[in-house]
Amino acid sequence: MNREYRRKSNELLTPVKPGLGAGDVETVSEEMTTTLFQKSVSRKRLNKIGVVSMGEKVQSRLQRREEAAGRKMRQHEYYDHAAAEAVNTLQQLGNRKLLAVVNRFELILQGNGQELGRLMFCCDPIDQALRFLHAVNVGSGRELDALQRNPELCQDFRRWIQKADRIIAKTRRTRERKRQEKEAARQRRKRFRTV
Repeated sequence: MNREYRRKSNELLTPVKPGLGAGDVETVSEEMTTTLFQKSVSRKRLNKIGVVSMGEKVQSRLQRREEAAGRKMRQHEYYDHAAAEAVNTLQQLGNRKLLAVVNRFELILQGNGQELGRLMFCCDPIDQALRFLHAVNVGSGRELDALQRNPELCQDFRRWIQKADRIIAKTRRTRERKRQEKEAARQRRKRFRTV
């Protein structure tokens, strides 16, 4: 124990030693109380909660390994199936339903929390397709990987995205045109009132 005290004291005083005189060492050592010094030297004992034999540990690891063996494969199957269902549902939509789905997705992109919350807990195939679409848009790796694992499905999804982009652009142009017509009518009324 004395060796440990000496070693610790040497470690503590090393940064201060080079330019110290005999009187300065005493002032530095006075700042360090014995209780602080003992706390820095004494080691805390480990608290063992339970003892597990090596055989039990090996057995539990083998069991965990068996449980985890097909987890990734099952996960891939789940997301591949979800992607195929979502793309299939989106492709089968008629013009009116497609427009409604695109408008709902545009609301989600604008940050409508109510619409997004409605999607998360709904079992309707269209809502599940919108959830998948939102996950892909956000950049969720599992959904993106599911698309990449099936190139044909990825092509179908890209075609649907292009179709949806055209619809969104068309509706935005229509809204803009209506807004401009309203603005022009308001300007004409304003000019007529001033004359």
